[in-house]
Amino acid sequence: MPDIRCKKFSDILKAKSDHYPYSDRYIAEVHDSKDKTSRTEREHMVEWFKSNETKGFGSYSRQAPNQSARRCYNSLMNAASILWIAEAVGIDELTVRRAYEAAVAAGDYRRACGAIRKIITWDMIYALA
Repeated sequence: MPDIRCKKFSDILKAKSDHYPYSDRYIAEVHDSKDKTSRTEREHMVEWFKSNETKGFGSYSRQAPNQSARRCYNSLMNAASILWIAEAVGIDELTVRRAYEAAVAAGDYRRACGAIRKIITWDMIYALA
């Protein structure tokens, strides 16, 4: 299964734009994480992937560091973040729109994240990253 280190994926995301249409729309119209400690999804995801290679801190602490960007992507529980990643790596607009609509229809944030990942898999993210 294709994978890259979290730190490398963080470095890739660092070069991307702060804002994309569907992730911004999801934040504005559906849900924004109350735990977010950064100004933008780019800052949020760059730091989140980078810090996964450490034991973290506070509510983001973990028993052991994680180096798998695939595992990080598949465990993300913020639909706006998943949409932002998809837009940032260049998933086509029609696919992102389908994922956005599936997330909105799913309602609950856990189901929304799963709905997006059924349409936008890690393998698709990896291929474009």
